[in-house]
Amino acid sequence: MKNYIPNCLSILNLISGVIGTVLALNGHLVYAAYGIFLGAFFDFWDGCLAKLLNADSLIGKQLDALADLMTFGMLPASIFYMLASNYGTCPYSAYSALLLVICSAVRLAKFNVDDSQKDQFIGLPTPTNALIIGSLPMILERALYPCLVHALTQPFTLPLLAIFLSFLLVSRVKFISIKFKDFSFQSNKYRYTLIALCTVLVALMQVEGFFLGMWIYIFFSLYYTKTN
Repeated sequence: MKNYIPNCLSILNLISGVIGTVLALNGHLVYAAYGIFLGAFFDFWDGCLAKLLNADSLIGKQLDALADLMTFGMLPASIFYMLASNYGTCPYSAYSALLLVICSAVRLAKFNVDDSQKDQFIGLPTPTNALIIGSLPMILERALYPCLVHALTQPFTLPLLAIFLSFLLVSRVKFISIKFKDFSFQSNKYRYTLIALCTVLVALMQVEGFFLGMWIYIFFSLYYTKTN
């Protein structure tokens, strides 16, 4: 019976992605973005409970990957497509969203067959990519930071962002895993620093701080890859 608990959370993750995609394609981008954040919550807990309950299974692993492809691949790409359609000057720029789906699928497939990604990830994790994109409609709707809104709504910003994120998804760049084997500062200094910075940013700037925190995570990881 306990094996079904993580799988039920994976299904809730999948449902979040499906409903979010429908909302995105109907123009309700902020509500669609909530689907990414909700899916990330379910995705976090299905992994935790699978380990706590010793309920790992091959079916669960595949179900988790398929749910992730929907919530962290198709849903953010749908949001991105709608945003690029609104703000891009070239009618074809919106199709850069296809790159996000393709590279997310490749990233998830690589993760599924690679057992070495325990302490660090190889390539940008799909939830991080999705959360960055999910933050965009919220930032644009709130419009609290005009400089940030202006930068995001420039004609070539979104296509270039899609290309950069897609490259990171399938790259060999090592990204820090926020998983603790112990709580010593020496072995977790990057993790503690990241968590502290992101917490301060979110407290001060809310969703805009979260968006910046995701970019700090990316550049921290690039530095980590270069120095390790």
